[in-house]
Amino acid sequence: MSPVFVPLLGFRPSGTRTLKESAETTVDDTRLTVIAVAAAPQQTEVRVEWERSGYPARCVPGSRIVVPSGEPFDGVGVAMVIGTQRLEATNIARLWYSAGQEAIRTRHALTFPALPSEAGHAELHVSEGSTRWRVPFGLGPGDPAPKTFVVEDEHLDVVARAYAMTWSGEELVVRLEVEAPRQIRQVGAPLPTPVAHRGLSEADVRERRRELRRVLAGRDRPITLHLEDRPVLEEIERLYSNDPQQSAEGRPHIRQFSVVFDAPASDVGVATLVIPFVDLNDFDHSVTVDLRNAPLDLTLGEHRFRVIRTERSGNQIRAELEVMPSAGAPRFLHPARMQATPSDSFSWDGDPEGGKPFWLATRVEDPPVVTFHGVVLRIEGPWRLELPLA
Repeated sequence: MSPVFVPLLGFRPSGTRTLKESAETTVDDTRLTVIAVAAAPQQTEVRVEWERSGYPARCVPGSRIVVPSGEPFDGVGVAMVIGTQRLEATNIARLWYSAGQEAIRTRHALTFPALPSEAGHAELHVSEGSTRWRVPFGLGPGDPAPKTFVVEDEHLDVVARAYAMTWSGEELVVRLEVEAPRQIRQVGAPLPTPVAHRGLSEADVRERRRELRRVLAGRDRPITLHLEDRPVLEEIERLYSNDPQQSAEGRPHIRQFSVVFDAPASDVGVATLVIPFVDLNDFDHSVTVDLRNAPLDLTLGEHRFRVIRTERSGNQIRAELEVMPSAGAPRFLHPARMQATPSDSFSWDGDPEGGKPFWLATRVEDPPVVTFHGVVLRIEGPWRLELPLA
């Protein structure tokens, strides 16, 4: 059966119900708007947008809602109410944050268990301290994708597939799936997507995208759409699924997402979607070191790298790495993680292939003992998927 296309979310399974129209409420100068819902048979996904108005706009002291990412959601309650049934959120994630003089905005992705199949209405409840937001909204059948098919291409045990596509306004949206024997880290390298909040027009959003492409030209390797005798189209946005990559131990890893392009002209019958590369995480090897001993020459399996130097600020440490080139395919890019304990967060910056120094950073105690976990391997494509547009 045809998948359903949900604006802002992408393709979801057949039978998914969607938001009839956006719904909102305002409490204490903070507006909560439900902008997208995908009530699928397995789970319910909701996108909400928050806006705190005023001049100058300020976050509420102590709030965990309209604040930059990195703040925990402690003290925030989120639930979906359907009649007498109450479903607590299973996951809350910030997608972006934007602050201006007149308003602060943020968008959240909320996940709930599946709603009852007969539910035509629901109410989102959010609480923080004594403040309560309640937003009732209606649900209806989602629109099936107008075109479904299966095309695939395989390279070095990595398979790319396209399943469906739809035209949404002036955009073409294609449902993709990449399958690999190891965890998938990245599929191509798109430019970041500009924040597109409800206060912006479609023209404003398109202008921001064009300017971002102009400023960052040459710094990405996106998925592209090739048309006969026409300019190549680069992806302008991705819409991800929340499904886990691996359904069970021993099964392949699968990443599903939708990729968005400016719609080709109506007289184009066939287009070729091209994926330039796929990066995989290989966690078969790890090495533990004391960073006080830098510089260090280290190995992860057959792959070699060097910790050139470190910088410490408080309980954070950054390690600059030099990666030794690897022969053959796939190609070793850099260690996947650097952590003092498996639960510690980590970050990275730089481009070892582009000449920009590459850093890994994490929280440490004394002594600064960390473990480098796994490696990132790049498989060069291209994968080519022929799409029947007509």
